[in-house]
Amino acid sequence: MAIPDGQLYGEPDLGAGQSATNDVLTNKTFTEQAGGDIDYGQAVVIKDGLVVRANKSHIYGVALRRQHINGDHLYPDANSMASDHYYKGEWISILRDGNVAVPLSADVNARENAAVDENGNFKVAGAGDKVVGVFLTEGNKGKTAIVSITLQSDTDVVTGSGRSSAFPNGNDVDTTTEQDTAPATTTPSTGGNNAGATNTDSNKQGGNK
Repeated sequence: MAIPDGQLYGEPDLGAGQSATNDVLTNKTFTEQAGGDIDYGQAVVIKDGLVVRANKSHIYGVALRRQHINGDHLYPDANSMASDHYYKGEWISILRDGNVAVPLSADVNARENAAVDENGNFKVAGAGDKVVGVFLTEGNKGKTAIVSITLQSDTDVVTGSGRSSAFPNGNDVDTTTEQDTAPATTTPSTGGNNAGATNTDSNKQGGNK
């Protein structure tokens, strides 16, 4: 029998960076490379061709949460999952149009204008703030709320120099030099296993049967 307690096995709030709708026809998602560490659900802008946390500005979009396990950054402690985020150089998914759960730096109510703070987290838009969306649900500071965003184009959304290609050849993420080291070469043996060699041993010529 089901227990009539909606919060017994988990909180009803979506995790930061979780898309609130699965409508692929309306959600507009782009792939971008991170120019710095970015938490799930944070607002981002483009600087010198890379996405970085927004700072009290209009936004390019919101960083969607990771859909795979990043084993390189998981450790045997209680906080490894909770502190997981995108690292500089990773290719990440950015929602530019749609509804998404975002981290809050202040309490918000549904149907209020949304703005971002200096860390790319969301709050209610006040006097002088740049409106980036509308909250669809309420939420408390330190938790999440669902915000609806649309495509934004302004001088503070994209700054600096661009890139010659949206997807450069190879992976721009730093890798160890060991991966670039050419494997050692060896000279093939001419006598091993009698392959391609002439053997005059009497046993091979039928002697001493």
